[in-house]
Amino acid sequence: MVAKKQIYEFFRPELRDASYEIGDVYSPDKVRQLQKEWEILPDDVKKPLPYLTHVKALSNTWPHLRLLADFMEVGTTPLRWKELTTTPPPQGPDLHPLECQERIKKRAERAARTNVMLLKYMASGNVEQKHCRNVSALHVALNDESTGGGERENEHEQRPDGEGEIRGDGRGRGGRCNLQLYVVEDLSRDVIEALGSKFDIEPAFFREHIVDYAWYNVRDRWEDPPSLQSAEEHRRWIQLRYVTARYYKTPQSFKAAIREASNFNVLRRPDDDLNNKAVWDSEDAIVGVMRTRTSFWLKKGQDGNSAVGILLLDPTIKEGTPLWHGYRNWSSTPSMHSPRIPAGPPRDSLFNDFIYWAKQPSASIGSVLTHHPTSVLSGSSKTDLHAPTRALLYLVCAEWLTMASYIRTRLGIIDWEISLPDNFAAQNIDTSSDGALSRLHVWRRLVPLYQEMLTDSIRQVFGFPCHDSEVTTVSINGVGSSSGCPCAQHASSASRFSSSIQPARPPGPEEGKGSIAAIRVDFARALSYMQEYQMRIDRVTSILTSTMSIEESRHAIADAKNVARLTWLASFFIPMSLIASLFSMQADVYALAHTMRLYFATALPVAAVAMGLAWVILKLKIWFSKRKRARLARTHKRR
Repeated sequence: MVAKKQIYEFFRPELRDASYEIGDVYSPDKVRQLQKEWEILPDDVKKPLPYLTHVKALSNTWPHLRLLADFMEVGTTPLRWKELTTTPPPQGPDLHPLECQERIKKRAERAARTNVMLLKYMASGNVEQKHCRNVSALHVALNDESTGGGERENEHEQRPDGEGEIRGDGRGRGGRCNLQLYVVEDLSRDVIEALGSKFDIEPAFFREHIVDYAWYNVRDRWEDPPSLQSAEEHRRWIQLRYVTARYYKTPQSFKAAIREASNFNVLRRPDDDLNNKAVWDSEDAIVGVMRTRTSFWLKKGQDGNSAVGILLLDPTIKEGTPLWHGYRNWSSTPSMHSPRIPAGPPRDSLFNDFIYWAKQPSASIGSVLTHHPTSVLSGSSKTDLHAPTRALLYLVCAEWLTMASYIRTRLGIIDWEISLPDNFAAQNIDTSSDGALSRLHVWRRLVPLYQEMLTDSIRQVFGFPCHDSEVTTVSINGVGSSSGCPCAQHASSASRFSSSIQPARPPGPEEGKGSIAAIRVDFARALSYMQEYQMRIDRVTSILTSTMSIEESRHAIADAKNVARLTWLASFFIPMSLIASLFSMQADVYALAHTMRLYFATALPVAAVAMGLAWVILKLKIWFSKRKRARLARTHKRR
């Protein structure tokens, strides 16, 4: 397979220039000028935006929050303002009126985009759901007095105004609601405004979800200053970063996926891994990897009110296919005598998959995650409040393990090509060391980043309080307790720090099964894979560089042999050239004696002078070199 034309580049100058069209961190005047263009608060007095007003006021003291205010006013990341602005450009023709209307419509759609699912975990163990497809339905759900109260009696209830859909399980009234979970796909101004103003959410929770960069340039205005772990005791949210891999059959399909990602409000982008050149790969296929984030905010229930959780999920690209068709079904397979085969997860988006698993009882996910001793599954009236968190961790960890398997595949192919280059060369595969090294450099750059993402996720998740002191759980250091919750909320800072650096171990049979601590082993396994791959990449890189040095030495030896052959050839023709030169001095060969005497009388002294001058220059260089070494030696002795 010949190397195909690259249709994707990690560095594109036009993207660099577009990033700073709205100014950089060192040009505040230009930034303020553009902020006046997209500012909406002075003109939109009919629609109060208290949360946006609050964020803008805070941004004077906490400058990193200004990105969230710009995001809410623009409707998406400010980097896309050039695609949404209706201001006439400084150069070139003005926008067509139809184009202006289309941009206004697109900006309004981005600002109002709403896809929120409300899951209510009732005390009886039932889970109700309400799908809010517009902000009006979301406001109704937020203001519904029954949200924290009783359970719906009907199996399916549709509001007459189409604001939302409520589903229950039809098992009658179940009492109070223990947890309200708002699952949000993508972010928008109206969703941030509704949730933020209702629950007084810290603006940093939304701000950290907007962009995802592996690193920041020194001019980037959207750089998020690092936070101190010792100053995060008050945080009520966690954020998991992970990577998804998707298979695209053609370059056109991959480009369509890039365009689809540009329609997200949050800033995400699939990247070509530049490794799809193996003999088993399709010639035009591309595997795209995309960094993604999920954020979870939790408010503890007080005064008889239910706990409130907000989960932010990234949209799922519809183009292409998940690598190896995604994760496995974790539910235990039914018996052959079972009357029916249950339906599995929809596998069409992360949003729908999470809702499917978050509604499943703990025991259905597998025997490794059984119920809590005090959960509803054991006959008590207690809801398993770890169920949604556990479902999220399962999905994220499954993506990490899939990515680890994919990296193992690519490194194995590179190993094969290095070990058996002749077999792959027969298939028109680029088996040169340069080609293998360029593919290896992709993972040499990405695997350390993945290690950092995994380490940070493990630190945040297993140091996060569950806000539920009535549930017996396993603490992050693996010590179970039946008196209160030994999780991060009640553990000391020293124990949290020590546990974050200790290797994970499988929970024992006496420890609280079903808690989120059980999946820490799988996260640790994914992290160990990345660490192993990093060492493997370093070893293979050393082997490749050594192989390249050996190949260069062989080429140098071959070149030296060729030069030696040319030297012998020149030695053969030098006498002939001398005779030819002598014969060309005189047409009469018999009169050549006088010409030869004159030639040697002139040429030999000139050659002697040239040789003597070269000898003097060589001796002078040697003398100056000795003087320099002696001077350095004297200087060294004085010191």
